[in-house]
Amino acid sequence: MAKVLVLDKIAKSYGKIVKTQVLHGISFDVEEGSFTAIIGQSGSGKSTLMNIIGTLDRPDEGNVSIYGKNTKDMDKKALAELRNETIGFIFQHHYLLPEFTALENILMPYRIKHTKVPQAVMDYALELIELVGLTHVKDNLATEMSGGQQQRTAIARALMNKPKLILADEPTGSLDSDTTEQVYSLLRKINKTYNTTFLVITHDKVVAQQTDRMIEIKDGKIELDVTLD
Repeated sequence: MAKVLVLDKIAKSYGKIVKTQVLHGISFDVEEGSFTAIIGQSGSGKSTLMNIIGTLDRPDEGNVSIYGKNTKDMDKKALAELRNETIGFIFQHHYLLPEFTALENILMPYRIKHTKVPQAVMDYALELIELVGLTHVKDNLATEMSGGQQQRTAIARALMNKPKLILADEPTGSLDSDTTEQVYSLLRKINKTYNTTFLVITHDKVVAQQTDRMIEIKDGKIELDVTLD
């Protein structure tokens, strides 16, 4: 199976006068179509790791390869192109544009680079809306939807450019337990439907245990890496 992501001895420190090392030689790879959780308490280094995987930050040492492309020597423009073509992001806070409808928010990643939306793209956006169960509120403004509906809109938006890899950083952190269950069921459905690779950061072991693989980060090192049934 193809490797979507390969991390090789990733290290990262912050601070100029007093340096604090956040990551200590992290290495692992992720296979295409897999659903992996990265778990760790606050301050463990998991969010720093996610930013490096998403090419939003660079490691001090080590290499990150995404679909065989080593990001080490890429400039900002090349990294942005790789990120836009390959990676979708889902955050704890949905960051929807309040003045736009659910459908308009979902189309936004496409419209950043294109002035017009062809019918095929519109059809795909409508397919995504149906997939996340929001057809009945597709014309509602973001402010006219519940928290769960807003997060499902954000999930559909992350899929708009058909990314091969989805990075989800505490995607249900602000939702109640019932809505959390619904959102994770939706992420699994997307994983199976489109063979999209998911890497989910969470502090919740109950959520992590529903994935295919759990990697636990503690003090910037891999404490545990297990495949789940």
